[in-house]
Amino acid sequence: MDRDTVFEHNGRVMVQVVDGESVLLDVDGGMYFALNEVGGRVWELCDGTRSVGSIAEVICTEYDVDATTALGDVDELLDGLVGAGLIRER
Repeated sequence: MDRDTVFEHNGRVMVQVVDGESVLLDVDGGMYFALNEVGGRVWELCDGTRSVGSIAEVICTEYDVDATTALGDVDELLDGLVGAGLIRER
């Protein structure tokens, strides 16, 4: 995934945080998705203003993880969110 790509929510997802997990409901598809604390933070950062690289940098800073691991994990999560139709490239 290109580090300069910017993603935004698709606008048809409801989110509720429960016990540290973000529970996402795809309103159109009726599917639920659960994200752990870090995944929920990545979700928040997909606001249409931050690139993949800048999201990974925030995760590095906030969760004390190295850049390579953060970028790989962010890429993997974003691929899954795109595949589920929850986010889209801006």
